[in-house]
Amino acid sequence: MNVSQWRGPDIAQLGPVGVAVLVLLGIVVVLFGIVLLHHILTDQERSRNRERFEKVAATLAPLLVTNSPKLADTVDLARRSEGDQAVALVLRRARHDLDSPVCETITSILDKMGEIDSLVREANSRRDWKRAIAVRGLGECGGVKALRVLVTAADDQSPEVRRAAREGLLANATPRAIHAAIRSFIRDLPRRSGWRRSFYARLAVSASEELTELVRSGELSTSEEKLAIEALGDAGRPTALKLALERVSADDAESRGTAMRVIGKVGTEREIPLLLEGLKDPEWFVRAAAARAIEWLLALRQVKATNPILMTAAEHLGGRLGDGSWWVRANAARALSRVGEPGVNILLRHVDSADRYARDAAIAAISMATLPDATRLAIRTRIESMMESPAPVLTPHAQTAAQAALPGGI
Repeated sequence: MNVSQWRGPDIAQLGPVGVAVLVLLGIVVVLFGIVLLHHILTDQERSRNRERFEKVAATLAPLLVTNSPKLADTVDLARRSEGDQAVALVLRRARHDLDSPVCETITSILDKMGEIDSLVREANSRRDWKRAIAVRGLGECGGVKALRVLVTAADDQSPEVRRAAREGLLANATPRAIHAAIRSFIRDLPRRSGWRRSFYARLAVSASEELTELVRSGELSTSEEKLAIEALGDAGRPTALKLALERVSADDAESRGTAMRVIGKVGTEREIPLLLEGLKDPEWFVRAAAARAIEWLLALRQVKATNPILMTAAEHLGGRLGDGSWWVRANAARALSRVGEPGVNILLRHVDSADRYARDAAIAAISMATLPDATRLAIRTRIESMMESPAPVLTPHAQTAAQAALPGGI
């Protein structure tokens, strides 16, 4: 058949089903073309926005860090060349990351640009995701206008909006903002411990007094008090020690364990007797926490070797090498390696002990201790003879620790 004579299928012969198939196929082709075109254009726009952002960041970064008086004029030039969106994003990111007087200048510039008013309008959107983005942006902008919206958003119906509002309120760090963030957090206590830990950690850094007040208020459960007090201890706040001392004899074992850990982080040698009492606690995890706290305390506070408390600490820790919990034994042995000569002598006595658990813990700790050359040689000889004995006297764990220690000098 001549190709020129072919006129394609006769639609009249296709019937209703065939026509429907052709129509649907045409629609699919058109939609595919639209999606492909949209993807290409969107990708190009993202690439251009990224380039604008990088150019603006490179231009403004030196002025932002030094709080240069030329910042406002340079921002105007950048807005004309790269657009308001890129400039606003750079300024918001800088204000979020920097902690200097330039933050007030950035807020003023963003306000004059209309960025804050734009975000305030978006914060009233009916869509949750739009409100969340706007509230997060207002937290980066700062200022009085943003604060009013953040306080309201802390009670928003959307959990995502409330979380964004609390982040912004904590960044604001004014008393009104901190109290609004705390009220929202208490009403909307997150289930995930990671979010709770993050909130307490930020609060401990920016508003330790308010966090201490929250702990003392009795509004938190025991488990929440534990997270809050440990956050204060991690931040090195003096109030953490006061709260810990109030709980060393608490009826709740978790509270006692928290107290031991916090004392190890922020305490002094004056609190060592309390930790030694903690080594006698009926709960194994409290004893383990007390032993670990002694190790931290000795490592961080550099207690003088002549202090008589070290001899007492060594005796108490030595008694825990035979504890029924391996965690307590390991922590006690590590603490003994920090005590100095009294602790090392106790560890040496347990190297060939009949108690296999005490022996394992002692060898593992000695492998990490700083010892004189003569002492190292003597221990090396003793361990090698134990490893070569026909009747094995070292458990596999102790053999591994010894083998790892021997090349290092034991």
